[in-house]
Amino acid sequence: MKKRILALFLTVPLLFTVTTVLAAGKNLILSIEGFQKYAVENSKQAVLDDLEIKTKESALEDAKEDAEFLAPAGTKSERYNNDIKKEVSPLEAEANLEYAKRVKEKNIDDLKLDVYKAALDKLLVEKELDTEKAKLDILSEKYSMAEARYKEGKITENDLNDAKYALDAKKIDVQRVEKSLKTAELELKRLLSLELDDKDLKVDEKLTLAKWKDVNLEKVIKDAIEKNIDIYKKAEDLKAKEKIMEITERYYTDSNSIYNENKTNLELAKVELEDAKINLEVEIRNKYNDLLTAKDNVELASKWENIQKKKLENVELKFKNGLVSKEEVLSQKEKYLDAQYQMFSAIRDFNVLKAEFEALYN
Repeated sequence: MKKRILALFLTVPLLFTVTTVLAAGKNLILSIEGFQKYAVENSKQAVLDDLEIKTKESALEDAKEDAEFLAPAGTKSERYNNDIKKEVSPLEAEANLEYAKRVKEKNIDDLKLDVYKAALDKLLVEKELDTEKAKLDILSEKYSMAEARYKEGKITENDLNDAKYALDAKKIDVQRVEKSLKTAELELKRLLSLELDDKDLKVDEKLTLAKWKDVNLEKVIKDAIEKNIDIYKKAEDLKAKEKIMEITERYYTDSNSIYNENKTNLELAKVELEDAKINLEVEIRNKYNDLLTAKDNVELASKWENIQKKKLENVELKFKNGLVSKEEVLSQKEKYLDAQYQMFSAIRDFNVLKAEFEALYN
């Protein structure tokens, strides 16, 4: 067994080297699903998970061998320990192997979810940068107009300085968002196991609202309990504790410390399993409520964006007819840009919550 594990450890550095340099020197332009697939194919965690599975497979083989070739038992204690090795240890080893496999699947699902969220974050920051640059153009135009009016004596120097300050502050905002975009790209590269170089990543998708579908919350809770790996682990632990108690009752009574200790462990395992189920149900219900709130926020943001768009159209029409100033048009453009960004931000929040909610049971 030690030789098998040693061989596996020796292969890990080589695998890490291959997967890390796979995309070196390339600019990646992929859909979100493409990035998810890429991340899974280059996951270092998957290599470690495979190693853990191999280790648990070896442990299961050892447990079966130990159960088959038991030492002679003369005393009650020796017979008790032999029964544990024969009936419990293989069950625990099988459960540990299945748990390791499920951990690998969950890590893959978690990685896909993290990539999805990172891609959405990048798309949202790109929208924010577009918004801030557009507002910078507006403020630049406002400042040019203020300079002309100042020369004409129509505004004070303080008014001109205010316009200049607003322009300079917006330039700082643009620089801040540019840094945020770099951070978002670095996070996506990290998830893809890419070198953190200057190569560009482009998410070849638009930030659109994920489709909504009604859910049967009770079925969701049931499916989530069946899928949850921590609950699986506790359920298998309970089975082992029940088997241990069954064996204990063959040899001991409630006046014995081993009996009482195993009985306590059994009851604790029952409580832990039920607590885990309850906590998961609470998490699902809270997440679902958050999702409904996010859905409402998207609808409100969309309505507000439409209102600001219509206001802009009305102001532009009035400007053409000489009823309002250019400044009023530019100010309304800023409000519309803000409303548009808030809608995209609400969409991102909804999409993330929906993905997190579905990950609990799908």
